[in-house]
Amino acid sequence: METLIEAAKTVGIDVDEGQVERFERYRELLSEWGRRMNLTGVKDPDAVVEELFIRSLRVAVPAGGSVSTSGWFDGRRVIDVGSGAGIPGLVLKLVLPGAEVTLLESNGRKCEFMEHVVADLGLDGVTVLNARAEDAGRLAGHREEYDLATARGVAKLSVLAEYCLPFLRLGGVAVLPKGPNREGVSKEADDAARAADVMGAAPAIIQPVAHPGRSATDHIVYWMKVQPTPDRYPRRAGMPSKRPIVAERVSA
Repeated sequence: METLIEAAKTVGIDVDEGQVERFERYRELLSEWGRRMNLTGVKDPDAVVEELFIRSLRVAVPAGGSVSTSGWFDGRRVIDVGSGAGIPGLVLKLVLPGAEVTLLESNGRKCEFMEHVVADLGLDGVTVLNARAEDAGRLAGHREEYDLATARGVAKLSVLAEYCLPFLRLGGVAVLPKGPNREGVSKEADDAARAADVMGAAPAIIQPVAHPGRSATDHIVYWMKVQPTPDRYPRRAGMPSKRPIVAERVSA
């Protein structure tokens, strides 16, 4: 776990012994439960640290800058949409304990895993929500209540706009890691521009983030919420992926 400690330092986060022990236990649980269910494609213990833990820290790098302001997260509400095994939401909680984190996942068994991890690690300020993003985005206490929304490997940006932006309060930011292909990410963001605008976001900012860690550069898309999301959004479950706004240019 020395690489994790050093990686966290590069973004201004000090990881103490207790946090390291929790990460070690989290890695053990990923391995144990992963023998019974498909939690993640990353199996090698070292790769779990590099690809899942360290790479998740890039979400905490504000707008691609080199220094994280850990204090900014104290008391802030963060939602991880399609959290799966807790990546990156649980990782953020472990290094930024002052944040209030919601792990949103539609798969009940994965929610059971995350609930077990939260209980096993004795974490406070974490909510595991078993629901689809389209349904949760209409719930009181969740709609337009979050400071930061993130999602990793869930869908294209034209769909993520409708999944994530309804959760954000005005001034909140969606932080969406994408792959190393700058041209591809830029095109995806352009295709999603209409959806993001309809959901109330300012134009996207795209930043290459190559640290911490040795993984390929992530191009992170940032959308700031500047207008309320219209009441009709998100649409009913399944519609954002079946008929993304970019494809039809008008709402369904």
